[in-house]
Amino acid sequence: MRNNLRFIFPRLIGATVIVGLVSFIMIMLFKLLVGILLVGGVIALVRRMAGRPAYRLHAGQHSAYVSGGITPSADRNQWTGPITVRANVSQQTIIPIN
Repeated sequence: MRNNLRFIFPRLIGATVIVGLVSFIMIMLFKLLVGILLVGGVIALVRRMAGRPAYRLHAGQHSAYVSGGITPSADRNQWTGPITVRANVSQQTIIPIN
């Protein structure tokens, strides 16, 4: 039995060290990913808050929030300049089948 323990203990200690190192690396990667996620969230929040005063400055010019960068005045957009709106015109002709 004594010989058996001398054979098992070094391998058991080696396996414990390897499993400990692998789990340490996995925990560090998880913490790194969580940290990156939190920093990205803070940056997005700061950018959103920084953009609000500009929106409030121009908010009184239009009666409602219009998405897509198109203002109610069809020929002018104050942020992107003049805009052109084209209909999606197809070159195909519809031929009815009798």
